Amino acid sequence: MTSTTAQPLSRRRAALAAAGRLAAALAAGALAAGCGAAGDDATSGKRLTLATQIAPDAASVAPFTNALGWTITLSKAHLSIGSLHYFEGAPFTARRPSPGGAPSLLERLARWAVPEAHAHPGHYQAGEARGQMTQPTSVDLLLGTTALADADAVSGVARSARFTFGAPPSGPLAAALDGHVVAVEGRAEKGDLARVFRARALVADVADDTTGEPSVEGCVFEEVFLDGPGVVTLVVKPAVWLDQVDFEAVAASDDGAPVDLEPESQAQRGFTRGLKKGTAYALSFAPGSPEEKE
Repeated sequence: MTSTTAQPLSRRRAALAAAGRLAAALAAGALAAGCGAAGDDATSGKRLTLATQIAPDAASVAPFTNALGWTITLSKAHLSIGSLHYFEGAPFTARRPSPGGAPSLLERLARWAVPEAHAHPGHYQAGEARGQMTQPTSVDLLLGTTALADADAVSGVARSARFTFGAPPSGPLAAALDGHVVAVEGRAEKGDLARVFRARALVADVADDTTGEPSVEGCVFEEVFLDGPGVVTLVVKPAVWLDQVDFEAVAASDDGAPVDLEPESQAQRGFTRGLKKGTAYALSFAPGSPEEKE
């Protein structure tokens, strides 16, 4: 019987092995390209360079209503990004619909029978590595689509991904983040109540419960066969981050300035749980260049 303490180590070894296989595939692709080998496989293991960009989902940019009935309008959504990794394995997919949609009777029964879980390495097999973007930065999601560094990749099927928070923060918003990996501000309203809030998280708040890493495993990468130039788009959903936050206990603002969620409060715990949900991060691929998508 495998001990529970050995499981995280085995998963780290598996992740390192997958990264090693990707590096080997990239090296092999480069060698084949350099030699012009006639037997080069055009459908698998071909070296690729993919543009990468990040964008907020439209439902989070507009006012949205969370699961506890608060209508939220965001004024800031700063995010520190680490690396992105793409894999062949199927994603860990939560059963719950996106915030804002009314669940059907079947969905409500499924939610009762199988509680929602966020992506967790114990339920997810990454499989072969397909690509990686490793240059950290920071973005304001409310500014729309932002270009990230290119990704090194190899051809083949991609189905899932790992999103990693950048710690410590780097890039243009590093100073504004002040050591946090996420900082969100906005206004929440419910009936006669209104709260102007600020929700922030440190790297310890987003560490995976099993591996201890600031990453979210098993995110959906819309299934695709990578076989040429294109753009990987990471869509981030702040509505998922705030879906289980109850703002009632947050102090009212006297001067209109945002009030921080109290550490260890229900609101803060709901926020940090939302940050670690795989459904908050979705990736897709489209052939061509970013300019062609505009």
